[in-house]
Amino acid sequence: MPISIDILVAIIQSGGGFEIDAKEYAAADLLPFIGQMNQTSVLRVRNAIVWQPEETIAVARTAPPGVAEFVF
Repeated sequence: MPISIDILVAIIQSGGGFEIDAKEYAAADLLPFIGQMNQTSVLRVRNAIVWQPEETIAVARTAPPGVAEFVF
């Protein structure tokens, strides 16, 4: 992982969003904290095809509405 989960959490707690690569982060790594994202933030997941469909859906369901974007 190029950026630690702790840094991603700090970004979210500061009101920011980010783009990650699904090849480097598991959906399970994100689920504990993405529900705290600001509704105006963006969570963009590149290479989302590497996750199982259930994982992608779980991320979309956990993040606030409209926050999660997936690039397959």
